Amino acid sequence: MAINSANNISPSRFDSSAQPFRLLGIDPGTTASEIHSALSRAREMHIARETSLAEASAAVLDPVRRLASELSYPLDSAPDRVGLFYTERPVDASDDDVLQTSTQFAPLSAANFIARHAVRRGVSSELLLGLIDAHNSIDVMEIYQTLQALRNRAGWPPPSLASVRDGLDDLLDAHCVAVIEAYDPIEAAAEPLLEATHQILATREPTLIQTHSPLLEAYRHATAKVRINADQQVDSACHALEQQPGDASSVERLAETLHVWTSLYEPLLLLDARQELDDGETNVTPDRVFGLLGDLSSQRHYRTAQQVLEHALVAFGSIPDAAARLAKVGDILREMLQAGSTAVVQNPGLAVPVRSRTVPHVRKAALAVAALLVMLGLLVAYWAFDGGAAFSVASAPNPPDAKAEPEVLPPVGKGQRFAREYVRYCRFQEERLRVVKQQVRGPEDIRAYNALANDYNSRCSDFFYQDEDLRAVKEEVIAKQKLLEADAERILATWPWRINVGKVPAAASR
Repeated sequence: MAINSANNISPSRFDSSAQPFRLLGIDPGTTASEIHSALSRAREMHIARETSLAEASAAVLDPVRRLASELSYPLDSAPDRVGLFYTERPVDASDDDVLQTSTQFAPLSAANFIARHAVRRGVSSELLLGLIDAHNSIDVMEIYQTLQALRNRAGWPPPSLASVRDGLDDLLDAHCVAVIEAYDPIEAAAEPLLEATHQILATREPTLIQTHSPLLEAYRHATAKVRINADQQVDSACHALEQQPGDASSVERLAETLHVWTSLYEPLLLLDARQELDDGETNVTPDRVFGLLGDLSSQRHYRTAQQVLEHALVAFGSIPDAAARLAKVGDILREMLQAGSTAVVQNPGLAVPVRSRTVPHVRKAALAVAALLVMLGLLVAYWAFDGGAAFSVASAPNPPDAKAEPEVLPPVGKGQRFAREYVRYCRFQEERLRVVKQQVRGPEDIRAYNALANDYNSRCSDFFYQDEDLRAVKEEVIAKQKLLEADAERILATWPWRINVGKVPAAASR
């Protein structure tokens, strides 16, 4: 259900005094002639402004437009409950009081009643749950049959079942948008929404989770600007730490910005994880932190990297892919710290053996460094485990030619000046991805390919280069066409769901 559909809903639907049937003193079973008479009486009594009365009558006299007014009326509740429905609660009425009163109505009436009170202020998670539960309990067929009976009695053409279903969907969207936008500041919606999302996901009821989704989509839209600002704050904190890796205050600042980021994103991350969605928007900040870990490790600031890792584990624990990669980074960092404490001089620019007998430890540390840098360099690669196996954007083995020119993974970023080895990677990887894309089949392949493409774009979409370097690399791409195609096939062969088939694809012929 698209949130945009709620833009067609009038805010007056949440104001009981402006509800068209209520304003004119009629109900959905009223005939056209009775509506005209009610309009005349309302004008004589000056019940409301002329424009409001005219709009109300126009809304209920139009067979298409009246559906929205009918669905905001307590038409599914007993007649003796209509007065209670329109009775205004005290301004300081508690959420518990609103919920308790709502139990006296049928589901559609309860949803409208809760929404009317919820839009007045930011509400608790209990009231959010009450709203979603009421919507989830609405029986579309029952509402359709009720509307048929009312319209037949009043001489109106009955609505279609599809239009009733769409109207209820629009009503849910409108309620969700209005409830979320009632929080001031909008960040205040995060905590109650997170709690409500936890409880709804814990039920494992697909229909309830689906009904809850528009509420999260309304939150996603309403918090877009503040979440972008949170992304920027984390990026700024990462940059500061890259400039001063040993500054404890910079680590603390990063921790604070990650906490803010998590508080804003976590309601969305919970649902995305439940639905196995890969939202590129939520990957921006985790990828930035992985880049920071790579930078700190390359400078051998392992202790600082460990601190950053600890904060990242808390922040990104709701993102399965990021959590898995962080756990692996943690294993390698611990190995480096252990080896480095006895074998490596902690100098950002130099590592030397203390004694000749410690050479094996130095080699072990060097291997760990290399492993970490490769993994962090491939920070947006799709990460999958099968007996400990994983693949990356550079899965292909080293080419057989020992004299081949170096191909180096560029750092993430834009507008950088690339040396030839970086340009070589970008053009070679572009060719590999071209071949991989031709063989993508099914959702698992699509997710894996998108991860590779995202990683490539994060490094190679915008950079400066020497014309001579590009010319030379283009010639190499032509000369190494078959090797690059074979590389692409090896990447495909490392994907776990393909490994399980037990057959490694051969290089594609061209």
